[in-house]
Amino acid sequence: MLHILVTSALVVLLAALPSGGQAAPKDGTLVIAYKAETPTMDPHTESSAVSNMRNRWVMQGLMHKTPEGKLITLVAKSYKWVDPKTLEFEIKPGIKFSNGEELDAHAVKYSLDRVHDPKVKSRQIDRLRIIAHKDAVQVVDKYRVRFNLAFPDAGFVNRMGNIGLIVPPKAYAAKEPIFWSSNQIGSGPYMMKKWERDTITEFEANPLFWDSQYPKVKRVVVKIIPEEGARVAALVKGEVDVVFDVPPVMFDRINQSGKARVVSKPGIRIFRVGFFNKHGGLFNDKRVRMAVAHAIDREALFKSILKDTAVDASTLLHPFNEGWGPVAKYEYPYKFDLARAKKLLAEAGHPSGIEVDFVVELGQYMKTKEAAEVLNGMLNKAGIRTKFVGLNLRGYRNYFRKHRDAPQKDFKPYLFMHSFGGGSGDSDLQLGAMASCKGAWSGWCDKEFDKALTATSSVLGEEEREKAFAGLARKITEDAVVVPIYRLNATFGLSNRVDWDPRVDERVMAWEIGLK
Repeated sequence: MLHILVTSALVVLLAALPSGGQAAPKDGTLVIAYKAETPTMDPHTESSAVSNMRNRWVMQGLMHKTPEGKLITLVAKSYKWVDPKTLEFEIKPGIKFSNGEELDAHAVKYSLDRVHDPKVKSRQIDRLRIIAHKDAVQVVDKYRVRFNLAFPDAGFVNRMGNIGLIVPPKAYAAKEPIFWSSNQIGSGPYMMKKWERDTITEFEANPLFWDSQYPKVKRVVVKIIPEEGARVAALVKGEVDVVFDVPPVMFDRINQSGKARVVSKPGIRIFRVGFFNKHGGLFNDKRVRMAVAHAIDREALFKSILKDTAVDASTLLHPFNEGWGPVAKYEYPYKFDLARAKKLLAEAGHPSGIEVDFVVELGQYMKTKEAAEVLNGMLNKAGIRTKFVGLNLRGYRNYFRKHRDAPQKDFKPYLFMHSFGGGSGDSDLQLGAMASCKGAWSGWCDKEFDKALTATSSVLGEEEREKAFAGLARKITEDAVVVPIYRLNATFGLSNRVDWDPRVDERVMAWEIGLK
């Protein structure tokens, strides 16, 4: 792993959705329909898939992932490990932000330091904890920047392909963070020209963009259309060009319209049932967690709800991750067994069953509500009596994070259903986010697991990392820390004028999309 990587690159990203009434423009404008809005335009506050995607249309990072999942340099010309705790990047000269400022080592340092500025209130701090100490980011010269890591972390390079987007220091320092929640300046292929929250966003090609290959389309319009039927209707009417998460029941409607087609691929978003018990409670008993796992009839779920929509998942890793293994290689250890589930509850001191809330994020991804309702019924049959609490993304985030760091007066352990994409392919991030004590979407805390994850992240040998991450992922499943359920397919509806082979990492990079 001690090596130098040099690769020419592209850059930037997308995210959004439509609502229609007019036909899609035929003047070189690409219209994309998305179901949910990004919470902010500030690249350093949010960590959601939507925010990471759309911010990359306008802003760039040191590294980038190709559609095939290969990590390449972007604004970086090369990088090298000086030693296991010191990483140095050389920046490509001549790159300018759309406001004319130059992107250099000082801009990189400012942007990474900004994540740790208390005024920014960043949710990315946990992912960049390794450079939270003073002088962690060091300017060597105008085009070289050095990261002095708190401990060896071979996954840090990969992380720079997901977060750490670079902004112009003078412009961003001149205004308070609240201003940048609705404004953007970057070095990417597009400039944001208009944003009407939850309605429409417009982008135009950046005339100062440094890669002449991109963007392929000069103007992009993103419309927010929450309801999947309305998105598909807009597509077949010719009002939009790209829609996401097309349900299988609508495949024929699109393919037979003569105006659009469906592209479907196995995706990376993993859905799981988790236990929020990091502050104690009945789920600390593994027998109770095992009872939940045995109560779920995975075969029935796939036959009734998830057919042609998802594939089975037995760990929290996907094919882009180090340590991933297909279900055929690692079979899920908890077979459906209602009698076993009830017996485990009784052994744990709950012969009459238990009562808990079942909190579910709805509205983001197809079939979530239907799958959650079926799971809810299965749990109730096993004596796990649940109160179904369905929330939108913002409501779920607030509910989940209310007790994340410390229990409030009304805290009680609960079950939750949530999904995580992890498009960066960073196994440290993937497992940490969902199962570590400080993970953004973890209801679990085991300090020994955290130590093991840190140790694994420090391993530089590729084969050793593969084995170590696979072992941690299997331990999470075997200990019933969470119950992995399924990996959602990535399904796209594309108008016939679109020239694009979709990615499967949920990252629609608008600059990669062409028109025929």
